Amino acid sequence: MSKADRASLITLALSWAFFAVYYFAGGTIESPWFAAFGIAYMWIPGLVALALARREGLRLQVWSRPNRWWLVAWLLPLALVAAAVVAALPLANFVGLAGVKEALGAAGDPTLAGLPDWALALALLLQVLFAGVTINVLAALGEELMWRGYLWEHTRELGFWPASLQIGVVWGVWHAPLVYFLGYNYPEHRFWGVVLMVVFTILLTPWLLYLREKGNAILAAAIFHGTINAAGGLALYVFARPNDLLVGLTGLSGFVVLALANLYLRRLMPPQAQESAG
Repeated sequence: MSKADRASLITLALSWAFFAVYYFAGGTIESPWFAAFGIAYMWIPGLVALALARREGLRLQVWSRPNRWWLVAWLLPLALVAAAVVAALPLANFVGLAGVKEALGAAGDPTLAGLPDWALALALLLQVLFAGVTINVLAALGEELMWRGYLWEHTRELGFWPASLQIGVVWGVWHAPLVYFLGYNYPEHRFWGVVLMVVFTILLTPWLLYLREKGNAILAAAIFHGTINAAGGLALYVFARPNDLLVGLTGLSGFVVLALANLYLRRLMPPQAQESAG
């Protein structure tokens, strides 16, 4: 068994065991404990990666001097989410910020809900960007230490695209209990949601690996990951009663956008190129 396969199995076993404790204790996605559970769940892969790397004497490149690719990692998620909204226009009823205001009102946030559209759009943009490089990046780093850290170091000899596929599959399967039992991202289609989550993580992984290499740090991938998590939900709220299989970055419209983005990336990283994106 390869080191990558062993690390994947250990991560899945520990993560799913932790999920089982939460689930059978009555935990749900609406629980006030879900946020804390989610952060802890995201850090299980990171703790496994750190433990295995220390045992092997493997250095994980968490930090480096920031460069322009860190800025790309921060802003690109906004472009992808916006493109996913445009791609979903033929598939759902677009209501714009009215849907966001309705969601904010239902969540008990009348201050934001009462803002003019331009002010609300600006406030949401600033919130997404701030969350992407603060609390979200700290949570995402837990995952990235494993997916774009330890696993990448042990699969890069396969080549960029085969390694992306392997890491993307493991990352998607890791989400399975959250999707199936809690309805995470796909509350209306839990079985197919598991399948679509794997497709989503496969499509997203090449850009995460590319930014990790160009940014010369796992933290660059964590910034991208954290900002995607912050911005992704907005692509749903601007539609009335959206189908979670079709709308958003984790739905069909998002897959079209990510597939096109990967076609562009393939020009930058053709299969015959070196396994490293550096």
